Amino acid sequence: MKQRHAEILLILVIASRSISYLLSKIGLNGIPPLELLATRFTLTTLILLLLFHHRLPLLTRQVWKAACLLGTFLFACMTCELISLTTIPSSTAAFLENTSAVWVLVLMAVVSHHWPRKQVLTATALLLIGIACLTLQGADFHLAPGEIICLTGSVFYAFWICLTARLARQCDPLLLGILQMGFLAVYSTVGTALLERPVIPDDTTTWSAILALVFICSVFGFTFQPVAQKYTSAEKAGLFTALNPLIAAILGVIFLNETFTHIQSVGAICILLGITIVQLPLKYLCKTHRS
Repeated sequence: MKQRHAEILLILVIASRSISYLLSKIGLNGIPPLELLATRFTLTTLILLLLFHHRLPLLTRQVWKAACLLGTFLFACMTCELISLTTIPSSTAAFLENTSAVWVLVLMAVVSHHWPRKQVLTATALLLIGIACLTLQGADFHLAPGEIICLTGSVFYAFWICLTARLARQCDPLLLGILQMGFLAVYSTVGTALLERPVIPDDTTTWSAILALVFICSVFGFTFQPVAQKYTSAEKAGLFTALNPLIAAILGVIFLNETFTHIQSVGAICILLGITIVQLPLKYLCKTHRS
């Protein structure tokens, strides 16, 4: 797969997960956080095994270890996200979790011992401004426990992105994506049994939200991100997450008759500029700067 095609796939994957905050918020009205994760990822794993069972003979010990590591960090991220959504608005959660773009840059700088290029830093600044404009419109934001938990989740998400970029080059990325869903199902099922009182949803709204999370955000979203990240950098993957709140806002306009405020429009422009800048070849930027 060419890098350009991988990045298009990555953008589609991120777009598919842009509604997860809203769907999770709806699902949490019917069942507790860990049970929602357990139901979501157990169904996801069963569907993926049904679709790709012919690839199972290719499993190796290396894939098992890598998937276990990725599943652990993603489980930590998802648990923080859902717990925080029980106390904070989905818009605030969208902003805090997508600060992972900054954490990815910090982690990559530590690992590589190189400070990110000015191109990447400029794009990151624009993306953070854009995310804030889209999600924090006059909200009374402060670091209460829910916000701190969500911010912690963004750090776990950044670790997951960085590890995915590395491990997807060492293992079969599709098997990696499938198996990490299995570990998520196991972790969340054990957590549900130990910490929660399971309930069976009796309304179609909760089940509709769960099924949408399964097919749109998990079967396609989380499973195929390792496939896409095999051919691009962790930096770009982290920056592309800024598309999440932008796509969520656009979907709100299309399906919920919401409108873009002037501040949101500025935020959208900042995000598109940031994504464009990080996609421009470095040689082109140097020539533009000299001229």
